[in-house]
Amino acid sequence: MNLELDALLGCVDENGVDSLTNEQVESLIDHIKKCNDAMNMGDPIVPDAIYDRMVAILKHINPDADVLKAIWEDGGTDLTDDDAVFKSNPMYSIQTVKSFDCDELRDYVNRMPDGFVFDGHASVKLNGHGIRLVYEYGKFKKARSRARHSAGKDITAQLRVILERDGLTYIDDISGLSICEIRGEWVLPFDNMDKARSFNPDIKSPFSAVSSMGRESGTEEEWNLLHFVAYEMLSNESDSFSSKSEEYDYLESLGFEVPLAWEIPDLTKESLISDLKGIVSDCEADVVPDESTGFQGYAYYTDGIVFTINDKKTFRSFGDDGGHYKFGNIALKVGYWKQDMYCGFIQTIYWKAGKSKLSPVAIISEGENDIEFGDLCYHPYITSEKEVDNISELGVLTAAGNRVRRVPLYEPANMVILDAYAGNLIYFRYGGEAGVVPCFEDGTPLVDGKIKNALTLDDEDDWVEYVDDYDE
Repeated sequence: MNLELDALLGCVDENGVDSLTNEQVESLIDHIKKCNDAMNMGDPIVPDAIYDRMVAILKHINPDADVLKAIWEDGGTDLTDDDAVFKSNPMYSIQTVKSFDCDELRDYVNRMPDGFVFDGHASVKLNGHGIRLVYEYGKFKKARSRARHSAGKDITAQLRVILERDGLTYIDDISGLSICEIRGEWVLPFDNMDKARSFNPDIKSPFSAVSSMGRESGTEEEWNLLHFVAYEMLSNESDSFSSKSEEYDYLESLGFEVPLAWEIPDLTKESLISDLKGIVSDCEADVVPDESTGFQGYAYYTDGIVFTINDKKTFRSFGDDGGHYKFGNIALKVGYWKQDMYCGFIQTIYWKAGKSKLSPVAIISEGENDIEFGDLCYHPYITSEKEVDNISELGVLTAAGNRVRRVPLYEPANMVILDAYAGNLIYFRYGGEAGVVPCFEDGTPLVDGKIKNALTLDDEDDWVEYVDDYDE
């Protein structure tokens, strides 16, 4: 699936969304369905950033596609009586905002009535695995992974170890509720990364560590490296909280850890976009490590800020898009959490075999000559990464602590357009563990850059000379 998906997303990067053929659109729908099925089993096969991108592409091409409407239905056959809360409260996603001038943010603000004044609530968006705990009369009964239209994967044994450690297998304060769900994120603290890698040296990030440490075949020692951070409590028998702040306070009073959060009073529709820039900046100061002050940063891997209308009644009044997103909150992936642009020196070009062709991939690192070959002979291109002795040591470190070693170039012609040859710098945007997209030095996307170059070359002779110069 990965090779097909790489080729499909690469086509969009190169030529735009409208370039997809009917066959490719059908393939995209099939990929989304497979991702939904995998999520329902608790084993996501792509990061959220890639899944969100696939959904955004399909929405542009066919907003009425059935798979978009079915994502959050609870049609699974494995739901039982103790899933009553889940049946009436499906696990929604959050609309992603990637810039302060994007349509998603403008739509969020425009849904507010003129003169709207409200209190906001911001909290870090933890990048782990979403799960839900089910309690009956205060006693922990089961834990399930986040699912799109079923009960999810059973992870009761793993969570029981964690809850016993934290003294949360029985909670007297909710003993009067026949069924209660606590929802949150299953995460690995940064401080436990080295220990996690002692079990599995191939762990790349705290996100992938959850899959490795939390597997059914894992040991209690591995499960104990993980934490549960709660962000929502639901019951069909109790009144809802008046505000998100009150909900967080109550979860903490029960003994749960909650995400780092801030309450922001007296916001207005008219100034919200401007205010959000300052809010994000203030949040960064409490999350991002700072060598000058010795601040080590927040304990967990985050990939954004969740901003919501604090008052619950007002939040509910905004409704949703039919089952996918609630209209009262957004996930801000801006500032420190933006799909940042990076650059690295190309060490060599890896010609990666696909179904019908070889595609160039730039192997990159922070230094000009970091690469090592076993035969001491420099290779301007390779056909197997096994030719590189120190492939694991190469790469460019991102702000979130991930290492990017490969930048896809898709087609040989793009090597010319991007000047992508060994020894040169290559620029790229990074939006998650699999979200590497090449771009120009000023951040111009590849597809727009092609048009930009085309406008500067007047006729076919100019293009021939342009290509010949690079061939030399």
